[in-house]
Parts: sequence; structure tokens; C-alpha cells
Amino acid sequence: MKRDRPTRFRYGVHEFFYTLMSFPRAWRFMRNHRLWEGLRDYGWVARALVVVGILVGLTMISEVVDWFQHHADDPLYAMAIGADSLVYRLAVGAYESLSEGALNWVVLILLEVVIYHFMRRSLRVIVDRDEKEAHTFKPFLRAQKRMIKVSIMALVLQEVLINVGQSLLPSFIHWWYAVGVQSLILGYAIADNYNEQFDLTIEQSLRHLWRNYIGICLGLGLPLFLMLKVPVLGTVLGPLVTSVAAAIVLREKSDLHLVGYQMSENERRKADKRAAKKKQHA
Repeated sequence: MKRDRPTRFRYGVHEFFYTLMSFPRAWRFMRNHRLWEGLRDYGWVARALVVVGILVGLTMISEVVDWFQHHADDPLYAMAIGADSLVYRLAVGAYESLSEGALNWVVLILLEVVIYHFMRRSLRVIVDRDEKEAHTFKPFLRAQKRMIKVSIMALVLQEVLINVGQSLLPSFIHWWYAVGVQSLILGYAIADNYNEQFDLTIEQSLRHLWRNYIGICLGLGLPLFLMLKVPVLGTVLGPLVTSVAAAIVLREKSDLHLVGYQMSENERRKADKRAAKKKQHA
């Protein structure tokens, strides 16, 4: 059913707060159903996590070397105490690096295998849906390619919207605008993982979420945006809890699991034209 703009806005506000309230449920759901079980079936999980560790490690190594070069004669306790201590600089450096929009997308791409697993396991519990041989390489590779495409598209859109906002809005408003844009697009990327499980293309997924579930995307993205600012723990747990929350909320608010994706009349005409062309060339 098509909604007018005031109705969409009311629904969006409701779904935003409804989604925020789902995160405690998602955490309990993840623990109660032990969604992490089965990760060992993926031979590439360790490799992906090693890459994340290498990236963090390289940042830490450069910081350590720089600190010792400037504090070679300082006592040992100076490493942990003071505003210029090594521990403090590592914490600040990790926080600032995770605050960069581009690195958020790198993290999502590297953790796609785990997001994929948690989404799949959640849907198996919620709607008794699972993909055959989902733990093999081919389904994961397909999901990984999709996440890379979505992340590149999202990053470009994010940078364009933020730069446009910066040129048009006062600084104090632009800060809130930038947080909203990043949160909305992060939420879309996680929600797309849900739509992927029901065989929507990237274009269909974007259209479906934009038409009906902007509030849910924002409600998923804002907590994720904040959690990604917590070094290491938030970087790993944030995408996982958010993917479980997406599965719970979209299962309750969307009917994809019942009727699938419903094309608009315009989409159906285009699909019929493509099908007719294929028949002509066959």
C-alpha cells in the first residue's frame, strides 16, 4: 500500500524508535540462541579477522615506534600515565581512525562473513529459512561481492551528501546532518543483508527500503555508528548485534518472508521488456 508523505513520516518516526528499542532484544536473542555457533564451518573467518587485526596492529605499531622515538629517556610508568602516555595515544588514535567514514565501510566489508552468518542464523530461528550449503565458499563469495558493491555505492553517496550539506548548512546543523546521513546509510547496508536473503537485487533492495523503511534504516544505523567509535569491541560486536536487530525488526515490519518483493507497475513493464528482448535473441 502506497503511503502519502505525512503518513510515511509518522511511520518512519515510529519505526525509528521501535528499532532502537529492539537492540536489547537482539542482544538477548544472540546469546539465547548462541548464534556464533557454526562459525568454524567457514574456513575463511580466521583470515578475515586476521586482516582486521593486521590493520589495527599496523596502526598500533606506528604509534608505538613514534612514542619511543620521542620518549626514549622517560621512565617506564610514563607509558601508561599522563596525557601523552602511549596507552592514551593508542586509545585516541583508534577512536579517531574509527571515526573516519571510509574505515567504517572497510570494517563492514572485512566482517561480512560474520554478518552473513549471524543474519542467516537469525532467519533460521525466526522464519525457519536457510540456504543450502550456506557455509560453503560460493554463497559467501556472492555475499562478499555484494557487500563490496553496496559499500562503494554507500561511501560515494555518503561523501556527496555530506559535502553538499557542508556547503549549504551552518556548522552546528551540519554536524547533526552528517551523523544522520552516515547512520542512515550504515543502516541501509545492514538491512540490505536481510533483503539479500530473500533474493532482492541491490537496486530492488534500495528501492524497497527507501519506499517503506527509512525509519528502520536510521534506527539500525545510529547505534551502529556509535558502536563503531568504540575501538575493537564495538567494531566487532556492533555489526553483529545490528544484523540480528535488522533480522528481528524487518521480520516484524516487512512481509518479504511471506509474499516476496512486489514490483511496481513501472518495474514490471521494464522486466517484461527485458524478458521479451531475451526471447527475441534466444
